[in-house]
Amino acid sequence: MPAGVFKERYAELMAHLRYPIHWAGLALGVAVLALLPLAGAYSVSLAADAAVFLIAAIGLNITTGLAGQISLAQGALMGVGAYAVAKTVEALAAGGHSVAGMALLLIPAAGLAAAAVGLLLALPSFRLKGYYLAMASLAAQVLLVYIFKTIIDPQQGITMPDEAKTVADIYFGDGYPMYYLVIAITAVMALAAANIGRSSVGRAMKAVRDNDVSASIVGIDVARTKALAFALGAFYAGIAGALYALTNNSVAWDAFELATSIDLLAMVLVGGAGRIIWGSLLGVLLLRVVWSNLDAPLSSLGFINLVGGVDAVKYLVFGLLVAYFVVKEPEGLIGVLRRVKEYLRLWPFSY
Repeated sequence: MPAGVFKERYAELMAHLRYPIHWAGLALGVAVLALLPLAGAYSVSLAADAAVFLIAAIGLNITTGLAGQISLAQGALMGVGAYAVAKTVEALAAGGHSVAGMALLLIPAAGLAAAAVGLLLALPSFRLKGYYLAMASLAAQVLLVYIFKTIIDPQQGITMPDEAKTVADIYFGDGYPMYYLVIAITAVMALAAANIGRSSVGRAMKAVRDNDVSASIVGIDVARTKALAFALGAFYAGIAGALYALTNNSVAWDAFELATSIDLLAMVLVGGAGRIIWGSLLGVLLLRVVWSNLDAPLSSLGFINLVGGVDAVKYLVFGLLVAYFVVKEPEGLIGVLRRVKEYLRLWPFSY
């Protein structure tokens, strides 16, 4: 009796959803997302925030996980997208022009603005690798935040008017309309990223990640591939920044400092670098959703104040968690889940 999974058509082999369990998981996920607003305003706000950072993490996973180009500037690139929206709305309002719906209309432009900055960030990658490239991206992060602080937003805060978030009398800055819009955009961006990873562009990025010299020998334009990886990652960061501007009352540079870039990189490493969608999703769920709800449980522990308070303990655990996954689980949570799945599939046999 034949064993295994056999595909008769190319479309079946390349389908994102191949097995009944995939369709069941999709149906369950859609149902949870559709009914989540019933849990209250806090759940809506938390889910929208997680979706925004999921887009940014997916972009970083394209740059770092897929193409192997380390970037510590993803937080600042989010700021480029957010300020592209906020400053444009502010300029239009100051000129007496209508800003109705501009926060939504400017979302693609914010992505393109961040992509242009990402192309500049890609220039050092043509000659630098590894830790040297990380230091170059760190310099870009610091430089961009300095520009935000001293030139773009010296007052530390640009208010987003409600009019800019309103289309046809529907306010997209809060509540159900904001939630469903952000979730829809996140789904589209995730699907696009999944297809990028399976395309010729994605395969070229993987080749450059594994060995750029070998990739060059077989005819891949390494410089163009690296530039495209940075541009795509920055584009996703810009979209995330524009959605941040949409979902918050104001835009301030302190939301895009180095800590944000480190958090995003940790999400990719802990979730699973190279697994663009599932790795990014697991990292965001653990380090953004669960992490943001630890304050109350930790505060109830009496010894917390003796070791520096809740923030000190959280960042200590954060550092240990990232170090563990980098050293012991380089494939991230997605690798752990894959081993669990294989164990359950083969149980009770050991082979």
